[in-house]
Amino acid sequence: MKDWTAGQGDLADTLRRIVPGIWGAADFGALYETHLHRDAIFRGADHVLQGRVAIATAALQPIASFPGRRLIVEDSAAAAAPGGTEVGAVRLIADGHYAGQGLFGPTAARPVRYRVLMEAASKGGRIGEIWRLRDSEAVFAALGLDPETWAAARLGWDDRDTAPFRPAIDEPGAYTGRGPDDGWAQAWADLLDRAMEGDFGLFAMQVDPGAEIVLPGARQTFGPEGTREFWLGLRAAFPSARFEVQHRFGSESPLLSPRAYLRWSLAGRHDGPGLFGAPSGAEVHIMGMSQAEFDPEGLRREWSLIDTGAIWMQIKAQTG
Repeated sequence: MKDWTAGQGDLADTLRRIVPGIWGAADFGALYETHLHRDAIFRGADHVLQGRVAIATAALQPIASFPGRRLIVEDSAAAAAPGGTEVGAVRLIADGHYAGQGLFGPTAARPVRYRVLMEAASKGGRIGEIWRLRDSEAVFAALGLDPETWAAARLGWDDRDTAPFRPAIDEPGAYTGRGPDDGWAQAWADLLDRAMEGDFGLFAMQVDPGAEIVLPGARQTFGPEGTREFWLGLRAAFPSARFEVQHRFGSESPLLSPRAYLRWSLAGRHDGPGLFGAPSGAEVHIMGMSQAEFDPEGLRREWSLIDTGAIWMQIKAQTG
């Protein structure tokens, strides 16, 4: 990406326009060409792609699978990172109707609503790297699908050189930073680091009793118990896996609560029971993202996502 410098603009605003434009309206015109680098890298938990053509081609799949789908932006933010890079995040609700065939196979045509979390790195107004998570668990629930069965079928038509995402097939990108310094993001990252080492009691001290917690499967719960249940369940299923906050940044804007955006991973052996059934011994790389708002009592809203389908794909690829 030698010329990853062209163009100008605020990344938070760009994400609000370009994400619904590309993945909602199949708009691959001037906005797409101006703000997305020709060699941009797209990392979803289900696959990794490089180049505008590959990204555009893949974007057509969910558009065809969910005709008339709306992508509603809930939040976007950006921050300056060292080296002249701007990092950003966006949170969306996808609201549509499954066509009965497509990404999730032949099944009943039903209404579906799920969240999407995305992060991006941009330089000079041109996006060079994108990370995306889709709440596949919410889609499975809406369509009445079994994630394990779906994953086994999906492996039959995916290219194992590009799917699902894992470090062994990752493409090196121009942005290698871990995010700009921010007190809110760093405090939350430290909390999760300590919790995933076993100190789950910290949630009771750092999470507002009335906090709204939104989790995979479009599950909504409240307070310290809600967020503790998610993180403890994840650790129980992968007790020996390595948890790492790979990127974090924060945002403080007028009339808005302080916000933080984390991208993290949990990598290692599936050696515990729970979220993904009996221990399989499969080596798994989980891409995760979390976004949060804070108040004087601590964390007041949290959105955390993993891609259940992509995790099952990794397990089934090794166990059959």
